[in-house]
Amino acid sequence: MNIFDLDEWKRQNITEVYHTWQKLNHDRQLWKLGTLPPGLITFWNRTYSLHRSWHVLGLGYNPNVNQKEIDRAAVIHYNGNMKPWLEIGMPKYRNYWAKFINYDHVYLRECNINP
Repeated sequence: MNIFDLDEWKRQNITEVYHTWQKLNHDRQLWKLGTLPPGLITFWNRTYSLHRSWHVLGLGYNPNVNQKEIDRAAVIHYNGNMKPWLEIGMPKYRNYWAKFINYDHVYLRECNINP
């Protein structure tokens, strides 16, 4: 979960910093794929931890996430391989995601999404 101070973002020209790292990797020698590496470099020493009640992790890998933590959380995160829309998703956590999905939506009808 990311929360940004947009005034600080502009002051430090974060967008340009991020694009500079992307350009430096034009030949894929610094990292192979993805946007995580330039993001990690760009935000190095510019991030702060949030209290865990703001961001509950583990719903994609941990079958023992505390129910009270989930209920009180501002954000829950399906990090891990068992995403709720996959067959391997943990049924006990699936409804937190599924209640917001319109399975009749034209773009979702052909996806392999499990309610």
